[in-house]
Amino acid sequence: MASDTKKTEDGLARKGGLVSKRSLKRSWLIWEMFPQTCYNYERMMGQAAAHTFVPVVKELYKDDPEKQRELMKRESEFFNVHVEFGSCILGMAIAMEEEKAQGAPIPNEFITNIKTSLMGPLAGVGDTIWQGVVIPILLGICIDLTRMGGGNIWGAILYAVLILLAAFALSYANFMFGYRAGSEAVVDFLEKGTLSRILKGASIMGCMVMGGLIVNYVSVTCGIEFSSAGTAFNLQADLFDTIMPKILPLAATMGIYALLKHRWSSIKIIGLIIVIGIVCGLTGILTFV
Repeated sequence: MASDTKKTEDGLARKGGLVSKRSLKRSWLIWEMFPQTCYNYERMMGQAAAHTFVPVVKELYKDDPEKQRELMKRESEFFNVHVEFGSCILGMAIAMEEEKAQGAPIPNEFITNIKTSLMGPLAGVGDTIWQGVVIPILLGICIDLTRMGGGNIWGAILYAVLILLAAFALSYANFMFGYRAGSEAVVDFLEKGTLSRILKGASIMGCMVMGGLIVNYVSVTCGIEFSSAGTAFNLQADLFDTIMPKILPLAATMGIYALLKHRWSSIKIIGLIIVIGIVCGLTGILTFV
């Protein structure tokens, strides 16, 4: 009873469980610090997932090296997910391995299948929210701070600190949620459609954020000007800025997006931008403001 109380005093390890809170925290830290360990196209993040089990495997099968090898082999299979949002899968896997070690009739394939079925949805929502919303918003704020001039570097420092704090906090919360709740809560979360609603909302917000970034950070200015009867007509000032402000930056961004959809590499796109910039700059079609 004393052992159970010690393990659950901070709400991390579960009552009657084999995994200590110290090992659980070490497992989470390994996952957050080394998610790309031995990354390869055969197993993706599989070996990093197995690395996560290093602190707990001997607690689960203290006197059974064969069971330890079996667990590590099972957890090193193909796995790929967003690091912070997908950390709950690793916490859940530890919980299931713990139940299995205590005699629960959990087949090996069940643990693998649960991990495989959850990694896709959580990778999708993680990439959408983290890379499409959190990072652009934070970058936009911090870039503006840096561009204030005077050798100001606080924007860069603030971004580095905040993105690390956010990543560690989110990863830790998800990891411990997965461990405490187990597979049932995560699957229920998906079946109720909560994930799809979050994903839809994040996609809409991501589009709004990207639109704001295009207006502020993409610059394309037309330099074409006509003269008639002593009156100059500038396409940029008298047409685009009057009727369709920022239409050229939007067109350039959507053109690059279309090339990416047609599987153009980033190197080819950068090369094309350089060529277009040189040609249009020399001919006066585009100008620098």
